[in-house]
Amino acid sequence: LLSKSAVAGAHTLLLFLMARTPDAPITKEIKPTAAIAWKKIQYGPIKRGGKPIQLYDCPPENAVRLQKTIKLHDRSCTRPLDHEELKSVYIDTGENGIFSREEFAAISSSGQMELITPEEIARNVVYEIKGGNTGHDIINALDNATMGPTYRAGMMRQRALNLMQELIDKHQCDSIAFELLGPPRLSKLLFEAHLLRLCFKTMENVRNTPAEELSAALEKRIIEDQKLRAEIISIGIPILMTDGRTLLRGPEIKIPPYRGKEELEVNDDNINRWALEGWVDLRPENMKIWRNRMNEIFEEINRIPEYDTSSQFDRDRRYWLEDKEINIGKVAGWILANEERGARMKD
Repeated sequence: LLSKSAVAGAHTLLLFLMARTPDAPITKEIKPTAAIAWKKIQYGPIKRGGKPIQLYDCPPENAVRLQKTIKLHDRSCTRPLDHEELKSVYIDTGENGIFSREEFAAISSSGQMELITPEEIARNVVYEIKGGNTGHDIINALDNATMGPTYRAGMMRQRALNLMQELIDKHQCDSIAFELLGPPRLSKLLFEAHLLRLCFKTMENVRNTPAEELSAALEKRIIEDQKLRAEIISIGIPILMTDGRTLLRGPEIKIPPYRGKEELEVNDDNINRWALEGWVDLRPENMKIWRNRMNEIFEEINRIPEYDTSSQFDRDRRYWLEDKEINIGKVAGWILANEERGARMKD
């Protein structure tokens, strides 16, 4: 029963996440918390694992003396009764299996599991499918019971960012990614954006620079900056150089993940997939992707009327243009929301 409860809880949380996934179907769940009964009542063989239970006898003269140990399986003291199987009256509850009369009486008694009929469950399911509100949809209940983002946290967020920036300036360090949050793709994106900021400062400069020049400048920075290079590869994020075949790496790499093999085949398809998922990719092809991102951001900015001061846009002109240099967190958040289609649906 504990295993079933654990699986049922995991199933509900998976559906809860599905209900918050963009373009996923509308997700509902009806979860009975009583024994579901019943399907049929009859007399017949009692089966375990699909097979009738064989009757065995242990005559008193074959009884086992309890010593220091006891065997869990021991046929030496028993004998099967020829062609005899356990037969009785039972109630078939469906998914929960079959019960004897007294088992059924015990579990369905007041204060125990008690009962709900499958027809009652089905009526609620059909009513929810038709758009009704039964009050028994688990997903809706979780939506109303869980705590989302708060006004206070949003108000204090900038304070935390400002304090972290003060410490960054004081200690003359960077705070880009540690690969503790996951997935590795986020760390890859953050470090690539950081390199672009170090080498080209602004989004405008990135979009106006040919991909080959972006690629060469980032590789030059990686070659010359040992501290930055070490910080990237030491957290498990390799660096793919501009030739597409040279890899700077630490003792452990997060991508590809370990799935039982210590060595994997290297080919163009695998390199492209691994670079996409979690390698800092300095190839010109990836720099073209970054230029396209900057162009899309500026197209988004230009679609906003210059003097619009309404609450219509989450990311308005001021949001993007108030920073003198590339704001790595803002750009990464935009990528997650647009390219990865990971924008939050519910608060």
